[in-house]
Amino acid sequence: MSEAASNGKAVIVVDMQKDNVGRFCQEIIPNLQLLIKTARENGALVVFACDSRYPDDFIFKGGHPISAIRGTEGVRVIEDLAPQQGDIIVEKRMLSGFFGSDLEFTLRQKGIDTVIVTGVATWACVLKTAFDAAELGYRVMVPADCCSSPRLADHEAALGVFKALRVYAPSVKEAIEVLSGP
Repeated sequence: MSEAASNGKAVIVVDMQKDNVGRFCQEIIPNLQLLIKTARENGALVVFACDSRYPDDFIFKGGHPISAIRGTEGVRVIEDLAPQQGDIIVEKRMLSGFFGSDLEFTLRQKGIDTVIVTGVATWACVLKTAFDAAELGYRVMVPADCCSSPRLADHEAALGVFKALRVYAPSVKEAIEVLSGP
């Protein structure tokens, strides 16, 4: 998508990669497909913020399973959500899509003021990316049915935090209305 085509909105898909997608998030894939399709049809930017780690990264020292290693098949976005021409892939080594990446620069360059954060895991990378976006001054939405966590309790706890901090957590239907509107 060209800069002129941007409608000021972006869908950020967090960590929906081969190494990160398990049974716990299969039910959100149809909602993500619909949201991404609507974004593309309405001139919104689609960004995939993807784990891209080194085998000796700090996160693995605490017992987190080694996954999403840079240069492996596991870092690829799942086929069901395959990036298309005009989409952007941002490699991230930390929880937030903003930390140490060029995501903020890219969004600013494209004139984005509203972000819809989706993906896995709600309680970690989605939460951190959404909070960083809010602190950077973006209007932020996190559709509850477009994100997931391995444990339902963690997903619901994160949604509670969003509610307490007034981060809008609409349904995919409501997010689509935002993408389709002015």
